[in-house]
Amino acid sequence: MVTWGVADASSGGTDLASVGDEETVSSTALVEQLANCRERCEDAIPRPTAECYSGEAARLHVPCDDVTVTALDCDAQYTLASASELPSGSFLLSGTTETTPVAAADDPLASDAVRLYVRFDGPASLRPTDDGTGLSLWESKSVTVGFGETTTGLPRVQVPDTVDGLATGVSCLSAAHHTTSPSRSHPDQRDHPPLLTTGDTASVPGAIEDNRPATGIELRLPESVESVFVAAPLAYYLGAEVCVEERDRPVLIASGTDVRHEFSPLPALQDDVASLLRQVFYLDCLVRRMSPESAPEVLAACSLDPESVRALSPAGRLERYLSTPTERVRDAAPEWHLSTHVRPSLGRARCLPFLLDKLSLVYLSEGAELDRRDLLDRTLSDAYPTRGSTQQSSVLDPRGERGRVQGWLAPGTPIDAFKTTTTAYENRYRFRHRDNDRMQVTVVLNDSQMSDEQGTVTDIYRAADLPMDVTVSESLTTAELAAVFEAENDFVHFVGHCDDAGLRCPDGNLSASEVSRSRTRTFFLNACGSYEEGLNLVDCGAVAGAVTFNDVLDRHAALVGTAFARLLSNGFSIQRALQLARRRIVMGHDYAVVGDGTYALLPSPTDPVVVWVRESASGYDLVCEVVTTHAGDGYTLPFDGEVALNGRRTETTVTEETFVETLDSVSVPVIFDGGFHWSRDLATRLRTSA
Repeated sequence: MVTWGVADASSGGTDLASVGDEETVSSTALVEQLANCRERCEDAIPRPTAECYSGEAARLHVPCDDVTVTALDCDAQYTLASASELPSGSFLLSGTTETTPVAAADDPLASDAVRLYVRFDGPASLRPTDDGTGLSLWESKSVTVGFGETTTGLPRVQVPDTVDGLATGVSCLSAAHHTTSPSRSHPDQRDHPPLLTTGDTASVPGAIEDNRPATGIELRLPESVESVFVAAPLAYYLGAEVCVEERDRPVLIASGTDVRHEFSPLPALQDDVASLLRQVFYLDCLVRRMSPESAPEVLAACSLDPESVRALSPAGRLERYLSTPTERVRDAAPEWHLSTHVRPSLGRARCLPFLLDKLSLVYLSEGAELDRRDLLDRTLSDAYPTRGSTQQSSVLDPRGERGRVQGWLAPGTPIDAFKTTTTAYENRYRFRHRDNDRMQVTVVLNDSQMSDEQGTVTDIYRAADLPMDVTVSESLTTAELAAVFEAENDFVHFVGHCDDAGLRCPDGNLSASEVSRSRTRTFFLNACGSYEEGLNLVDCGAVAGAVTFNDVLDRHAALVGTAFARLLSNGFSIQRALQLARRRIVMGHDYAVVGDGTYALLPSPTDPVVVWVRESASGYDLVCEVVTTHAGDGYTLPFDGEVALNGRRTETTVTEETFVETLDSVSVPVIFDGGFHWSRDLATRLRTSA
């Protein structure tokens, strides 16, 4: 969508592209409105355009803040950095603008951006404004406006808003696979699935049809939204054709084989799907020559010869895997990395490509209500809020097999899971490309008594060996703080206080719902009770952030904040960073993540290992685990050079000397005596106490 300013009618010009003071319209509607009152001129702009119109104007507001100007007479080009005067001559201004406001739209993923062109004759002046660029001519004259859609990124599959349409959409998502061999278990062999939208009719791009794997595998499901959502991860990974019909029990069929694998009806279908996906995925990892410690034993127990299995068709390989001893495989397979608890609906179908991109299991959003004793057992208070209500409400403990990381895509307040929304995933899609190679980090201190945290986290960000620009601001007013979130920040770390009215500022409180549009990707609102404000920031454009449920002590906030900053700047995801950082305090469950908790500001660390340590008679017993959203990848562990599959826990015992030397040679989080440490800090402490 494009927001257009109004030309200066008082100077004799006309409203070249006036669509109302604040109205935002789709590019199609803009074409229709311009076509009613302007002259169409296809060849006036010397660039590829979808539409092009001319009219009279003296002033224009162009909704692009990053524009270039080309002098057509000599083909010289420059970028507008400040107010500029242009001489006589013919000029072409070009820029890119978002086509939809982040906060709301009928179809937020309908298109990404529009490339705008304005051809005009000087003399003229250009002036950057808060929301674009102002073009002023010395007199009213002919101006030509053209635009065309930019590259739209991921292809889109449109299906009818029905259960059958949803099944068709899920069948198309496996077009993201590069291969149907066991190598599909490696994340490099899976692209992001196509986006999924709904409309009156089905529309599947030819490239998607051509790239869908012909596996011969079919998944027949009962005609319910819940069944399709729960089965989607398995169907996606197997490249199965999904169809819905009147039946009680789902069934998996593979042509050319004897496979006719029946599942239990819901709710048991959830565990059946999770178990089979885990089995097939793990065996694919082993067969593709990924060899964690237990691989030879598992392959022998299952009578699997990797070379022979790799030569089978997808259907034949599925048949072979289904004949393996389920218990043996289940015991050896790593804990699954991610599960998302969803309240299925046709409206949430657009979230499925984002869940499947991370190979998340899907569970129905059933949660056990925790009573006061349960909360105290988990070191929680009873003040968790439910969005949209001022009354106290219960906390939900997600049911179902627990992935190492859990998400909650449903109403209610979960414990030990990030609270995500459809908007969060759509915001993530918009931020998939970064225009700036340097990260923009802003630290805001709105409470002078917490200056120690501000100083420490600032030092952490600045010390990171990363292309990162760090800005520190103190005592911001409500307007200034809103401007920070509306600016193009990669991360905002807010240190201060929060109450029912919003984030506290010297002149009052800022409710995040008052932020017009968040161009800030991620945040940490390290302030008491910032849960609602975090959800509001996600609603208006952010992807994810860390928040608190209740009042937290300043000292505790500083401990969590500094650990979180270091983990985030080392490539850990928002959820994983907070899971580890909150171990620094007893009341760690007062911290949570809103938005897409799998999002990371930076690529995962080279060795994203967490080490759990316990002293023993012979030295130190170590448990190393690697947990990222890159399912199927392998990592070298720091203590013995072993290659571990993501999600696997490996155990070893080392001497004190080896332990300290290794700690000093790596930079990884270590859980020792129940507390959180960085490896080199712990090495120094152990040497000092020796």
